[in-house]
Amino acid sequence: MTVVFRYARFDDYPQISAFLDQYWAKDHVYVRIPTLFHWTFHRNGLWDQEGYSFALAEEGKEIVGILGGIPFVFNHFGHTSWAMWSANFMVRPDHRRGPVALRLLSMLQHAPYQTFIIFGANTVVLPIYRALHAQILEEIPRHFAILPGNVERMTHLLHLTYPDWSRSRMKALAQAVQLTELPEISGEAEHTLPADWDISGWRPWATQIVGAARDMDYLRWRYLEHPCFTYRVISVPEGDRLGLAIWRLETIRRLSPHGLEEVDRLGRLVELLPTSRTNAQALLSHFWRELIEADALGADYYGYHGTIRGWLRDLGFPEVLEQPDGEAIPARFQPLDSKGGRIRSAIFAQPTIPPCSLDLQCVWYWTKSDADQDRPN
Repeated sequence: MTVVFRYARFDDYPQISAFLDQYWAKDHVYVRIPTLFHWTFHRNGLWDQEGYSFALAEEGKEIVGILGGIPFVFNHFGHTSWAMWSANFMVRPDHRRGPVALRLLSMLQHAPYQTFIIFGANTVVLPIYRALHAQILEEIPRHFAILPGNVERMTHLLHLTYPDWSRSRMKALAQAVQLTELPEISGEAEHTLPADWDISGWRPWATQIVGAARDMDYLRWRYLEHPCFTYRVISVPEGDRLGLAIWRLETIRRLSPHGLEEVDRLGRLVELLPTSRTNAQALLSHFWRELIEADALGADYYGYHGTIRGWLRDLGFPEVLEQPDGEAIPARFQPLDSKGGRIRSAIFAQPTIPPCSLDLQCVWYWTKSDADQDRPN
């Protein structure tokens, strides 16, 4: 029987949901929360087809392959174009030897989407991306710190994750990522997205970085209109410019005989666009105080941008890979597990786009909130 390829209509959701539940993951979040699926794959104004930005392969009346896309505005040193993050690339096992996967890819890599990024690539599919000459990234840098006085809380978290570790090993890792001191609060902070963000906040950054355009339209859609999470905004001015941080509080839960059991709380910093090192310190000073008020253990942040990473390290927010056992710090919290935080990616971009890298000269601004990586499990 012939396989037919098309884009998903809105009334295809029940069939897509059933396919995700059977072949992707049982009780996946897009199955449990239809509004999250709709928010992710129906971003008005950035998809040039009717329905969802979601490609389907069908044989008869059955779905045999899927590939979701999240369209966004791509910024390259102030020049913009349309681009796509991918999500949920899956081909039914009995169709994996044919052309289904490549046909699905071609459906979302068409013009005008000049840049196509797979954030969170499955290792099974990585050989396909390599063969197609994508840039492969094996991980995204992660920063992790606990608040002063929380060594015992962190040790307990590690004990739940790695019950075979010695107490000395757990405590050594907890002490290594503990903030040595909290900076004094500096600068007046606002807690709403600044009305003039596009001019005072985003415009100066746009000419310096590569990645999704962080203008007001994007921030409003990504954070204020999120159907599941409540994000918190911190904005601190410096001269005529604005620095921005956005974070949310994550409850850490573990599986128990009685279901999910609350263990602790962690701040997840998802945006950090300071105007300078001094402004970064001011933003973090407010961030740490808000974490204390929320009774959080500490915080993490994933991001590539080299200058920002350097500022974070200077300000005591260490990268996990620089710590003994740092890679073992749990990254999945609902439920808590020991699978780690490595996120592999692949980039299809024009040759004029600088490569993304792990060095401190990287000009890509790319955080874990991109694509669908920051979402409920």
